[in-house]
Amino acid sequence: MAQKEYNTKRKGFQHLTSEKRAQIEILMRMKIPKSQIAREVGISRSTLYNELARGTVVQMDGELRTYPRYFADAGQRVYEAHRQNSRSPLKLLKAYEFVAYAEKQILEEKLAPDTICGAARRSGGFSTTVCAKTLYNYIDQCLLKVRNIDLLLKVKRKPAKKGHSPHKRLFGLSIDERPEAINSREEFGHWEIDTVVGTKDSSAALLTLDERTTRYRHIIKIPSRSAKAVEEGIQQLQACYGERFRSVFRSITSDNGSEFASLPQLLPCTPIYYAHPYSAYERGLNEKQNSLIRRFFPKGHSLDAVSPGAVQRVQDWINRLPRKSFSYASASELFQTVLFDIAI
Repeated sequence: MAQKEYNTKRKGFQHLTSEKRAQIEILMRMKIPKSQIAREVGISRSTLYNELARGTVVQMDGELRTYPRYFADAGQRVYEAHRQNSRSPLKLLKAYEFVAYAEKQILEEKLAPDTICGAARRSGGFSTTVCAKTLYNYIDQCLLKVRNIDLLLKVKRKPAKKGHSPHKRLFGLSIDERPEAINSREEFGHWEIDTVVGTKDSSAALLTLDERTTRYRHIIKIPSRSAKAVEEGIQQLQACYGERFRSVFRSITSDNGSEFASLPQLLPCTPIYYAHPYSAYERGLNEKQNSLIRRFFPKGHSLDAVSPGAVQRVQDWINRLPRKSFSYASASELFQTVLFDIAI
């Protein structure tokens, strides 16, 4: 037997159409046996008997005697009525408490629907919840106060470049020399570093560092985007961790900005790896989490007037964010667990 161009099996069950119902009515009037009618129409006998029960109406002749008779339009009307009632009721009414909570989390806490649903399932705080896809459907159907414009992250992914631009200047080790244990996130203590700036007129900047394994983030306000200011930010971290600094900061990956040129001299015992030029995806975690900062301090927003308390609140919000990659545990939970082991 010749091979078909497809190997998908044809669906066995199909709903009767109005044309097939009309065909059944004509054959019944011709008093054709039911088994033959089923073969002519291309349906099973059980389907035929169900349809006859659905569309048979009691009639009365001229002598006032009643008799059953099948009508295609009667069967079609009953079928359509059953289809209207076959859909499951909207789950929104049963999960109203959770949906109201989700609205508040999206509008006030700026969380994503998937994060909200995953954290709710993990905590078990609601008797009835909906999945992230259903929550997105409710938003698309305008059933909530939330609108798509309130969903802050609309990602347009660009394909990764093939190859890398060569280093024109290299202050330390190339990222090509970074061990596989760091690349695969198998080992704790390897960080990515960058700066976030405000307007051109503002001098202040934010120094950001992200631990690759736990996704934990430090945000430090520094007076300027300069090598000296970055050194001051690193010194704050050294004072914070004390003797544990070398155990927590085993390596740092940076871009080729001049503000990071003195890191190898400042941290001689910590390997500093430099990414290729125009290759932000090599520090993808840091770039991603910088975009979270922009929810609170958007581009064009001066950082001069931002208080250390506001910076700390943003850092805490990011670190307490439930992460899908960690089964909706937070970076803070994981980091504190590892830090406790180091302290022991």
